[in-house]
Amino acid sequence: MKFESRALKRLPVFAALTPEQRREIASAALLRNIAKGECVFREAEIVSNAFLIVSGHVKLSRGGWHRDSVTLSIAHPGEPFGVTGDRSGHQQTKTAVALCDCRLAIWPIQIWNEFLRAMPGLTVGLLQDVERRLAITEDRLAEIASLDVSRRIAHLVLRLIDQAGRQETDGVWVDFPVTRQEIAALTGTTLHSASRILTRWERERIVGGGRRELMVRNIPALLSLATGVTAHKVS
Repeated sequence: MKFESRALKRLPVFAALTPEQRREIASAALLRNIAKGECVFREAEIVSNAFLIVSGHVKLSRGGWHRDSVTLSIAHPGEPFGVTGDRSGHQQTKTAVALCDCRLAIWPIQIWNEFLRAMPGLTVGLLQDVERRLAITEDRLAEIASLDVSRRIAHLVLRLIDQAGRQETDGVWVDFPVTRQEIAALTGTTLHSASRILTRWERERIVGGGRRELMVRNIPALLSLATGVTAHKVS
């Protein structure tokens, strides 16, 4: 299946490129379907490709010191992952696993590096993407340092529904499976603490979905938990 260059036009990473450059990049891409749970690449593998999420969501994790792998972030549609600049011969620093059925655009690293050398606008777009991700990481670190666990989880859930929310009659669903262990890792807490808080919120009908899915039933209440400001009841 051909990767249409118009799919790149609306993505910030490729915004500075000319239509001809976007067509050249799109024509060099291989589209690949990845099943839920399939590993895209593993930590310590040699970097061989650059990836862009066309649809779906990918979990990026790293091995922990004294336990199983730790979830670092989740990549969403339109985001490059796995490699940004020229890292030929380097090792992957993370493991990437599909959280749901995904479609990826893939470029061999040699071709990707040629694009970087020939198209300064692509380098600028990637640097801006790195800055955006760094800002998100800094926000998370500030939350871990200054907020209690409940407020950290509330901030995370609000980010998730902003990034991948799907409105339905019973609430706003996060459009991919997310476990309580992943929520704990993304907020710098323990599984026990995350489970206790989410179970309480389920009883209060603020969230729902169970242990592998997440839905927000009451956004004003969740905003109140995140900000510490009491939500006013609507009569």
